[in-house]
Amino acid sequence: MNDKILSVGIDIGTTTTQVIFSEITIQNTASSFFVPKVKIVDKRIIYKGKIHLTPLVSRKSINLEKLKSIIQEEYDRANVKKEHISTGAIIITGETARKENAQQVLNILSDFAGDFVVATAGADLESILAGYGSGAYQVSKNTSGKVVNFDIGGGTTNACVFNEGKIVDSFALHIGGKLIEFDDEGNVIYISEKIEKLLESLDLNINIGSKPELCHLTVLVSKFADIILKIGSNMNLSSEERELFIQHKNKELMAQIFMFSGGVAEFVYSDEVNTLKDTLKYKDIGPLLGVYIRSVLKKGKYKFLESREKIRATVIGAGSHSIKISGSTIIFDEEILPIKNIPIIKMTDDLLEDQDGIYEYVSEKIKMYDDSIVAISFKGPISPSYSQIQVIAGGIIKCFEAIKYYPIIIVVENDFAKALGQTIKTKCNFSRKVICIDGISTDNGDYIDIGKPVGGIIPVAVKTLIFSN
Repeated sequence: MNDKILSVGIDIGTTTTQVIFSEITIQNTASSFFVPKVKIVDKRIIYKGKIHLTPLVSRKSINLEKLKSIIQEEYDRANVKKEHISTGAIIITGETARKENAQQVLNILSDFAGDFVVATAGADLESILAGYGSGAYQVSKNTSGKVVNFDIGGGTTNACVFNEGKIVDSFALHIGGKLIEFDDEGNVIYISEKIEKLLESLDLNINIGSKPELCHLTVLVSKFADIILKIGSNMNLSSEERELFIQHKNKELMAQIFMFSGGVAEFVYSDEVNTLKDTLKYKDIGPLLGVYIRSVLKKGKYKFLESREKIRATVIGAGSHSIKISGSTIIFDEEILPIKNIPIIKMTDDLLEDQDGIYEYVSEKIKMYDDSIVAISFKGPISPSYSQIQVIAGGIIKCFEAIKYYPIIIVVENDFAKALGQTIKTKCNFSRKVICIDGISTDNGDYIDIGKPVGGIIPVAVKTLIFSN
C-alpha cells in the first residue's frame, strides 16, 4: 500500500525566489510476513512556480512582506494550503543568507509554510541539494569517476562532488553573476567586496560610477571560469583565488565529469550573449560568466554534461531531496514533535561495546553544546543480540541522568530502533520522553529535524552547517 505526502521547496536566492511542490510516494516494501519497512519509492514535481526577483528593501535587508506575498501567490496558484504540507525545505542561499534580517525571514516563513519545514542557510547543504536537483547525483550512480556540479547563482557558487552515488565533497565560492551590477546606462553601481583583492591582482579598470570596457569584464569572468575549472581538475590556486572559498576549502578531488546549474548555467549551455549590450541587458556579469565557462570547457579536454535542471536545481533539491524517512520499527513520543535543529553526536561502533565508553564519549561531546538538547547517532550492528542492546541502552541512559529535562533522542542507521527504544524506556528509572529512529545516516556536525508522523512514518531531515554565515 502506498501513501502520498506533499513537500514544498522554497529557495530565496541572491537574485531569484522560487517555489515548487512535490508529491512523495511512500511504500511498505516488506512482505506481510515481516516487520513493515517503508521507503520513498517515487518523487514527482506537481507544480513549478514562477521565477521571481528576490525582493529587497536595501542591499542589507530582505523585503519580508513582499516575499510573503510572493510565496502566498504561488500557494494560491498551485491550490495548496499550509495544512496540506507534510515536509519540505525553505532555504536562503548565497548573499541573501547574509542579509541583516535573514534569520527573522526564516523564522516567519517556516511557520508560514507548514508544521514541519526545514529552514536552513548552510552553504554545504545548498551545494548538496543543487547537486541532487541538477541530476549530478543520478549521473554519478550510473557512471564511473567523480561528478562535480557547480551551482552558480548571483552571489555564490555552490559545488558538490559525487562518486558512485555518494557525496564526497561540498564547498562554496564567492563567484556569482551579481558580484558586479550595472544601471540602465551600463555604469557600474555595485562591486562586491569579496572580489576586491582579485580585481586588484588582475589590475582591471572596473570602478563604481563608470562604464567598463568589455575586455576588462571578460578578463574577470575568464578568471572566474578558470578558477572553477582548476578546482574541478585539482590544479593549484593562487592566494587570491583561494580566498574566494566560503567557510572552508575543498578536499582537492579531481572530477571526471563537470555539470552546471543555477541561473548562470542557463548561459553555460546557450549562445545567447556575445556583446557588452547583451550583458548589460541583464545588468550583471552572469550571462558573460556563463559564456566564458562554456568557452573554457570547449577549449580544454573536459567532459561536461548538460544538467537536468539549471536555475531550478536548488529549489527542486530542496523540495524533493531534503527528506529522509524512518518507518515502523521506531519509538517516539508524538507530543514533543516536531523538533528542529538538533545537533548530532556521532559515535563509532567500537564505543557501543562498553557502557562507560558510551558515557565518557557522549558526556564530553555534550559540553560542546552547553548541555543543550542533542541526538546520539551511530550505525550499530545489523542484528544486535539482547545483551548488546542492553549495553547500548545502559550507556545512553547513563549519559542523560545528569540532564533530566531533555528527551532522549537516538538515531540508528541499522534497523533496531524499536527494540533499543523500548529497552531504554524499560530501564530508565526517571521520567523521560524517548525518540528512537532508524534507517538514517548522519555524521558529526550535522543537525536533524524530526517531524510529526505522516501515514505511519516519521519525516526526517539531516542538515549540514545549518544557519552558518
